[in-house]
Amino acid sequence: MNLRGVSRSELAIKVKVTETTISNICSEKYYPSMDLLVKLAKALDVDIRDLFIQTKGGTITMNEVAEASEYITKGLKILNGKR
Repeated sequence: MNLRGVSRSELAIKVKVTETTISNICSEKYYPSMDLLVKLAKALDVDIRDLFIQTKGGTITMNEVAEASEYITKGLKILNGKR
Protein backbone atom coordinates (compact mmCIF):
# COMPACT_ATOMS: atom_id res chain seq x y z
CA MET A 1 0.00 0.00 0.00
CA ASN A 2 1.35 3.41 -0.98
CA LEU A 3 1.26 5.54 2.16
CA ARG A 4 1.65 8.79 0.16
CA GLY A 5 4.35 10.19 2.42
CA VAL A 6 2.47 9.38 5.65
CA SER A 7 4.34 7.28 8.21
CA ARG A 8 2.79 4.06 9.43
CA SER A 9 2.50 5.48 12.93
CA GLU A 10 0.74 8.64 11.65
CA LEU A 11 -1.66 6.56 9.59
CA ALA A 12 -2.36 4.24 12.52
CA ILE A 13 -3.28 7.23 14.68
CA LYS A 14 -5.52 8.70 11.97
CA VAL A 15 -7.53 5.51 11.54
CA LYS A 16 -7.38 4.43 15.19
CA VAL A 17 -5.54 1.13 14.81
CA THR A 18 -2.11 -0.05 15.93
CA GLU A 19 1.01 0.51 13.90
CA THR A 20 1.31 -3.29 13.78
CA THR A 21 -2.06 -3.46 12.01
CA ILE A 22 -0.85 -0.99 9.37
CA SER A 23 2.39 -2.96 8.98
CA ASN A 24 0.45 -6.22 8.57
CA ILE A 25 -1.80 -4.64 5.93
CA CYS A 26 1.23 -3.33 4.03
CA SER A 27 2.89 -6.76 4.11
CA GLU A 28 -0.39 -8.48 3.18
CA LYS A 29 -0.51 -10.47 6.44
CA TYR A 30 -3.88 -8.89 7.28
CA TYR A 31 -6.79 -7.91 5.09
CA PRO A 32 -8.66 -4.87 6.41
CA SER A 33 -12.44 -4.70 6.75
CA MET A 34 -14.42 -2.50 4.39
CA ASP A 35 -14.86 -0.02 7.24
CA LEU A 36 -11.10 0.20 7.73
CA LEU A 37 -10.53 0.47 3.97
CA VAL A 38 -12.81 3.50 3.88
CA LYS A 39 -10.93 5.06 6.82
CA LEU A 40 -7.59 4.37 5.14
CA ALA A 41 -8.73 5.91 1.86
CA LYS A 42 -9.95 9.02 3.66
CA ALA A 43 -6.78 9.31 5.74
CA LEU A 44 -4.59 8.95 2.63
CA ASP A 45 -6.89 11.22 0.59
CA VAL A 46 -7.30 8.66 -2.18
CA ASP A 47 -10.19 6.95 -3.90
CA ILE A 48 -10.84 3.62 -2.19
CA ARG A 49 -10.22 1.89 -5.53
CA ASP A 50 -6.60 3.09 -5.33
CA LEU A 51 -6.07 0.72 -2.40
CA PHE A 52 -6.69 -2.29 -4.64
CA ILE A 53 -4.67 -3.84 -7.43
CA GLN A 54 -4.71 -1.86 -10.65
CA THR A 55 -6.63 -3.75 -13.33
CA LYS A 56 -6.75 -1.18 -16.13
CA GLY A 57 -3.92 0.60 -17.87
CA GLY A 58 -1.27 -1.71 -16.50
CA THR A 59 -0.06 -5.26 -16.52
CA ILE A 60 -0.96 -7.55 -13.66
CA THR A 61 0.49 -10.95 -12.92
CA MET A 62 -1.43 -14.15 -12.39
CA ASN A 63 -0.20 -14.09 -8.79
CA GLU A 64 -1.84 -10.68 -8.31
CA VAL A 65 -5.07 -12.02 -9.82
CA ALA A 66 -4.99 -14.99 -7.45
CA GLU A 67 -4.33 -12.71 -4.46
CA ALA A 68 -7.20 -10.40 -5.46
CA SER A 69 -9.51 -13.40 -5.87
CA GLU A 70 -8.56 -14.68 -2.42
CA TYR A 71 -9.15 -11.24 -0.92
CA ILE A 72 -12.58 -10.95 -2.55
CA THR A 73 -13.53 -14.45 -1.40
CA LYS A 74 -12.53 -13.65 2.19
CA GLY A 75 -14.46 -10.39 2.05
CA LEU A 76 -17.60 -12.10 0.79
CA LYS A 77 -17.37 -14.72 3.55
CA ILE A 78 -17.09 -11.98 6.15
CA LEU A 79 -20.05 -10.12 4.67
CA ASN A 80 -22.06 -13.34 4.78
CA GLY A 81 -21.09 -13.98 8.42
CA LYS A 82 -18.87 -16.98 7.65
CA ARG A 83 -15.52 -15.95 9.06
